[in-house]
Amino acid sequence: MQILKTSLENNPDINFIKNFLKAYTKRAYIVGGALRDLLLGLSPAEYDIELYDISINDFNNLMEKLGAQGFGKSFFVYKFRNYDFSLPRTENKISHGHKGFEVSICNNERLASKRRDFTINAFMFNIFNGEFLDFHGGLNDLKRRKLKHIDDVSFKEDSLRILRAIAFSARFNFKIDNKTFKLMQDMSISDLSIDRINLELYKFFKADNLSLGFFYLQKLNLEKKIFGFDSSLKSGEFINLLEKTRKFIKNEALFLYLYLNYFKINKELFFKKTKLKKEFLVKSKQTYFESDLSDFDLINIAVKIPLKRWLGLWNEERILRAKKLGIYENKFKSKINSKDFLAAGFKGKELGLKLKQALQDEILAYLKDLK
Repeated sequence: MQILKTSLENNPDINFIKNFLKAYTKRAYIVGGALRDLLLGLSPAEYDIELYDISINDFNNLMEKLGAQGFGKSFFVYKFRNYDFSLPRTENKISHGHKGFEVSICNNERLASKRRDFTINAFMFNIFNGEFLDFHGGLNDLKRRKLKHIDDVSFKEDSLRILRAIAFSARFNFKIDNKTFKLMQDMSISDLSIDRINLELYKFFKADNLSLGFFYLQKLNLEKKIFGFDSSLKSGEFINLLEKTRKFIKNEALFLYLYLNYFKINKELFFKKTKLKKEFLVKSKQTYFESDLSDFDLINIAVKIPLKRWLGLWNEERILRAKKLGIYENKFKSKINSKDFLAAGFKGKELGLKLKQALQDEILAYLKDLK
């Protein structure tokens, strides 16, 4: 029996669950992504726990006693705090779509783990005795930073796994195994709704390695399918830009800001097609400078937002200049009062031009005083 030493042994929440469950089973496993994250040195946001040797009726009664909230009834899942409880199961594809599966209870750990997508998501940790199960070589793949599927048939039955693979590769900097990649090339995401696609895209947008995720999007011919645009002729340059800028900008809007501005894509039409969050549309409209920009340009941007919130502050040189100009933490504070111009008789378009010119003069004076 393999024992895994983790931070879970003295976790008060885990101890509470152990005490609650000990009268009902001795086979309760933390499974999936939480163990992956722990092994990668990350802090899991939530834990999935599978309970063995419990009937459906007893499980439902037990969860009610715990005060857990049930959802996805056909999948026997309950949520309590940051824990999801479920019964181990097998899945059989019976209809079209991501949710078209027939579910059956299964009390065999190896068989239940087979339904999972990737080897690094199939770990199991018994909260009672510390037993660690790795039926599919996930630890080795974790060390090699490889994303490898478990079962050919079950993997191809769920098209969402294509997008999950891309998001995982970008989040953890894992290369997709060649055999897995070939399976993905033969699969289609046409059965997925836009909303389901977007949920995976949001995970990708938060990832550290945007360039690797975008590389796979292109290699799988998904860029045109999802975004309605083919950037293959200039993708090499764009991938380099993603690599350089991600080091400085962690905001989840960075990818779309760069993508839409670099390739000069119509933003309104793009968001109408993709139905992505409108907050990304707003941020994609921030001022974009691909290369050189002056101190005057930087201050003009800082009139609207502090430069630490500007997605274009993507290298050390721009950051240092913003701090030197005093516009990194705070906006540029203009002393111009539109009421003075209104009192002078300016209005309409002429008022706008006068205010704009006054601001330009004020910025130039500010820069002169700094010298």
